[in-house]
Amino acid sequence: FNEAREVISTPPAGKPPLFIILDGTWPEARKMFRKSPYLDHLPVISVDLSRLSAYRLREIHAEGQYCTAEVAIALLDLARDTEAATSLGEHFTRFKTRYLAGKTQHPGNVTA
Repeated sequence: FNEAREVISTPPAGKPPLFIILDGTWPEARKMFRKSPYLDHLPVISVDLSRLSAYRLREIHAEGQYCTAEVAIALLDLARDTEAATSLGEHFTRFKTRYLAGKTQHPGNVTA
């Protein structure tokens, strides 16, 4: 969000990490971030996904934009909670499959 902030690439050791993820469109998330002064003292974590987003339900307007679930999966991996990251990834894949199938079929016919 282009502000002078502490940016970290891995969560600190010790306590289990707590992530605050702003969920919305990129303009909405940017606005929430700017209008939330209580977040000012918290570090921002930089997540390098170094791959294209697998989310095809909305148009991506710029490189490096990912959906909330993809970022959450990456954060869980960074926190070394691979079981949770894998589980969320499986749910995300199932969601995408069912959502896309539902766009072409009548409700109730999705069995994926």
